[in-house]
Amino acid sequence: MTRIKALSSKHLVYKINENDHRPPHVHVEGMGASVRINLLTLEFMDSETDFSQATLNRILKVVRENRLLLIEKWEELHG
Repeated sequence: MTRIKALSSKHLVYKINENDHRPPHVHVEGMGASVRINLLTLEFMDSETDFSQATLNRILKVVRENRLLLIEKWEELHG
């Protein structure tokens, strides 16, 4: 599965996987942790992560601010 880097912010990388399952979502990785966010609901898809609550808040803010771009990237890869 190919991962497409959609965004980067500080020590985090926001990726969308080619041929991934629905719902549209973004994988956020960095600092030894990862989490997935649903782009339609802006909810975390993972019940556990090693990110701190402060980092999760920052991640959600970045995803919210770039939601349309991320959805466009998802649609480019998945139609």
